[in-house]
Amino acid sequence: MAEQNGNENEAETQDLTEAASGVIINASQLQSIDISERFTRTKTETGWRIQLGASARVVVNFMTSMRKLEITLMQDDCIERDGDDLILIRNQSADAYRSQRGVSSSPLARSNERPSVSDASEN
Repeated sequence: MAEQNGNENEAETQDLTEAASGVIINASQLQSIDISERFTRTKTETGWRIQLGASARVVVNFMTSMRKLEITLMQDDCIERDGDDLILIRNQSADAYRSQRGVSSSPLARSNERPSVSDASEN
């Protein structure tokens, strides 16, 4: 029982990040971050913290394989670098962000309309 109490005390002294949803990325693979709207950046002991001033499209570019992550964040959401972790903290559940997607702004978005193609065999 004493061992269990010791573990509880140890957990209380650790840093705690609470979020409704989010993404954690290995920061050593990070090349750049593109944020489409206002934000503020604050330095911390182990990195930095960016807080968004408005809803924004955030693009995280990776060094390997020309990969990137595109994500929509809302006002007061945060991007935090803590040592080797890059944490995208969302203050609402993931379902709330689905309605914020800018589908029409994505060049990879598929249209529901099919292109009109004339069939040569009908002529």
